[in-house]
Amino acid sequence: RDMAQQISAQVQEMSNFDRYERELKEGQLRWGFIHSSKFWSENVLKFEQNDFRALKMLASLLHSEDTTTLAVACHDIGEFVSMHPLGKKMISSLAVKERVMELMGSVSPTHREVRREALLCCQKIMLNKWQDMDN
Repeated sequence: RDMAQQISAQVQEMSNFDRYERELKEGQLRWGFIHSSKFWSENVLKFEQNDFRALKMLASLLHSEDTTTLAVACHDIGEFVSMHPLGKKMISSLAVKERVMELMGSVSPTHREVRREALLCCQKIMLNKWQDMDN
């Protein structure tokens, strides 16, 4: 019985990451359980697969026209940075911080949620930088 529960949990984890990748490929992110801290803590290392393909797709969505996609992408990048051991380094190599800062300064009235998530993301990027300076 324990073995069946473990297998079920692993299948669920894999299918959650598959759902996440499907959202990335569709180019439209929506708030939901696959954008939660629990999802990230369970799946963050899966982002290393295929030369960080999912992370690169996520970074490209920072240029979306859809405000919800922009907000969720900023949120997810912040989660990646704070949970992945190489998060800050990977984000730096993709020049994501600059785009997040642009979004943070957006003056469009429809970008309120985007500005908020971009600010939180930027805080996570900077917090990580200060932590790394001690090492």
